[in-house]
Amino acid sequence: MLSHTDLVEAILLSQQLSLRRVRSGNTAGRAKDITFDAVLAKSLDKSFLSVTANPSDLNTDMKFREGLKFVLEKEGSKFVREDGGPESSRYGILQSTAAYYGYKGNVRNLSKTDVEAIYRKVWEKSGAASLPFPLSTVHFDSYVNNPAAAEKFLVKSQGNIETYLRLREQRYTRLAEVKPEQYGKYLKGWKNRIQGLRNMVADYRQNKGFRA
Repeated sequence: MLSHTDLVEAILLSQQLSLRRVRSGNTAGRAKDITFDAVLAKSLDKSFLSVTANPSDLNTDMKFREGLKFVLEKEGSKFVREDGGPESSRYGILQSTAAYYGYKGNVRNLSKTDVEAIYRKVWEKSGAASLPFPLSTVHFDSYVNNPAAAEKFLVKSQGNIETYLRLREQRYTRLAEVKPEQYGKYLKGWKNRIQGLRNMVADYRQNKGFRA
């Protein structure tokens, strides 16, 4: 298992390469970051790499569909004005996030096709495609909420789902304690979302397959 330092360096390298591509305008059709994926895959807890029950569970598109389904179930389709900040969102996608991933309209008008296209790009950027299910959904959902925090959870947990979710819950609790007037009202919903992930993981382990 590689060290946390190796993982951090790989993540930073991936971010730097992505930033260079954005600045140069070369964001379409970019090659997969092999360095990041290779280091990450080698570092993950082997007990979680062996969770998948059969070869079909390794299908990348199926993993993406499961991750997207979970996110959309929790986010809903309602247009939200100034969602915890100075900008609006829909389907959990902030206006600035949509613009970053190439959407030129108002998020109020997002179609399901637009939403899937944006989230597929988020999925690829997050590194979730390289992770085994159900860790892929756990990380993708966390990345949608806060990319920087999700990367830290993945590094610190070394692929252990229970540790990952505990770190995420601790962060939410800390935010609510430090700034109760800003984040206190969200704490119950945040914890419910984490419980939803725990239920999804437990269901997968029990049934050894994707949810219907």
